[in-house]
Amino acid sequence: MVRGLEELFEVEPTFKHILKCVLKLTPSEIEVYLSLHKNPHLGVDELADIIGKDRSGVYRSLQSLMDKGLVRREYRILKHGGYKYLYTPVSLEELKEKLKVELEDWFNKLNEVVEEFDIKKE
Repeated sequence: MVRGLEELFEVEPTFKHILKCVLKLTPSEIEVYLSLHKNPHLGVDELADIIGKDRSGVYRSLQSLMDKGLVRREYRILKHGGYKYLYTPVSLEELKEKLKVELEDWFNKLNEVVEEFDIKKE
């Protein structure tokens, strides 16, 4: 986390920097997440076409985003048989709340370290 914060303070932070540093998202995960906001309810193939990336890379990013609670997957039965999964990002409000909670937790941990610091212990 410390390296991430150094990066945040080296330049004017952007939303993408914050996603990378606070939630530890990769550039590919950020691209997939933001693309889903513009095009919700897509399957892996459609999303890969829009982004211009290979299907397997997009699938890995989606799996990671689901593990992090940022993307939801819905099961859809196709008219002519079979099924597919459609992916939807959590709302921006949910994402912002998650970021705020993570930042507040981090700030509280830092505050504890500062409060407990004692020269004699070091």
